[in-house]
Amino acid sequence: MGLKNALRLLYRAVNQFGVLAGLKAWWALAAPGGALRAVRVPGFDHPLWLRAGTTDIASFEQIFLRGELDQRRFPQCRALRAYARTAPRPCAVVDGGAYIGLSSVWLARDYPEATIFAVEPDPANFAMIERNTAAWPNIVPVQAGLWDRAATLSLRREGFEPWGVRVGEVGGEGPTVPTVTINQLMERAGASELLAVKLIIEGAEKSVFRGGLEWLDRTHHVVFMPSDWATPGEGAGSLAFAALAARPFDWIVDGQCVYCYRMAGKPLA
Repeated sequence: MGLKNALRLLYRAVNQFGVLAGLKAWWALAAPGGALRAVRVPGFDHPLWLRAGTTDIASFEQIFLRGELDQRRFPQCRALRAYARTAPRPCAVVDGGAYIGLSSVWLARDYPEATIFAVEPDPANFAMIERNTAAWPNIVPVQAGLWDRAATLSLRREGFEPWGVRVGEVGGEGPTVPTVTINQLMERAGASELLAVKLIIEGAEKSVFRGGLEWLDRTHHVVFMPSDWATPGEGAGSLAFAALAARPFDWIVDGQCVYCYRMAGKPLA
């Protein structure tokens, strides 16, 4: 890790966690060596495991130091969290593109009453999800690719970093995984609605939004990262935006993501 990156992490860790906890977290993130790292985050009872020198560090920074999933400053988020406390049970959250489970842990803390499905196709990343979520009984790891129908997907890695994994219907060599639909996850949970669906799935949103959208009519919050940069000319973003725009969501664009909130029946807090 270069000096500039190390100093940025130091500043953000101390700013977010305080001096002592921030220094401990920063050293776990930035210390030399190639082993697994256990990082302690204030407010979370269990350590989070990262692979040193990989995009695991960037994922931790995005979620816990930059707060990309922390939308509490917006009234729509506060209204959703108030609703979640009295929402019909059972309820569920889908973390699509869970990577190593950091976002799943964040969502499990935000929605303790919900089953969190941590969906990730890559076997190495999925093993990290199992490690990071083992102490969270409401997180269910699912090794599959989110899709709109039953299929077998091939995995292909873009570059050398562990988060550069994309999926497509079988047509080449390499490892394969099954698909799962969001409707199937709702049925598995026995839930009549979804509190939240996070979709950071590297272009696979085209296959999620092209059909089987019953789940979207029963979802209160969608976090969506457009990824047309990764799949130029395929129209993934236009399909997703058309499906979301056809439904009564409030939209907030913040950082790399679009946050969509269904506000009907939720008083602002």
